[in-house]
Amino acid sequence: MDPSSDGAPALESALTHRLNQLFENTIKSYDRRGRPVRYSTPEVARAITDDPSHDVSISRVTLWKVREGKANPTMEKIRAIAKFFDDNRPENSPRVTAAWLLAESDEPAASRQDDLPERAAQVRLIAMRAGRMSPERLRMLVEMIEVIDPGGEKATKPPVGEDDR
Repeated sequence: MDPSSDGAPALESALTHRLNQLFENTIKSYDRRGRPVRYSTPEVARAITDDPSHDVSISRVTLWKVREGKANPTMEKIRAIAKFFDDNRPENSPRVTAAWLLAESDEPAASRQDDLPERAAQVRLIAMRAGRMSPERLRMLVEMIEVIDPGGEKATKPPVGEDDR
C-alpha cells in the first residue's frame, strides 16, 4: 500500500476482511452429504451484474481483487455487493449494508449473529416481565426505553391505558 494514502489501508483491510467473511459464511445450498456449498467469486460477480434492480456490473477479476485487497471499488459496487449478500443472508440474520462492509457500523454482522440466541432470551425475559406490569409501570418502562434508544420505532409502543398522550 502507498503510505501517502492516509487511512486507506485500514478501510481496505476492513472491506477485504468483511467481504471474505461473507463469502465464508453465506451458504448457497447443501450437497448430498449435507455439506454447505458456498458462492464462488465468479458466481457472485455474475449475479451482481445480472441483477435488474441496478445497473452495476462487476467482473470476477475485479471482485477477486477486492477480496485480495488489491482494488478499491466504487461506492456503487460496494452497495451492489452488500445487496447481493443481504439478499442471500440467512433468515433472521443481521442486514448486510455498505456501511458495515466499510466498517462504518459499530457491530460486525458475525458478532451480531453470534449474539442472537442470548439477545432473544433477554428480549423474551423483558417481554414476560413487562406483560405482568401495571399500566403505569409499563408506561415508565416505555419511557426509559425511549431515553435509552431514542431512534426506536414509536409505532411499536404498546397500549398502556386510556390516559395515553
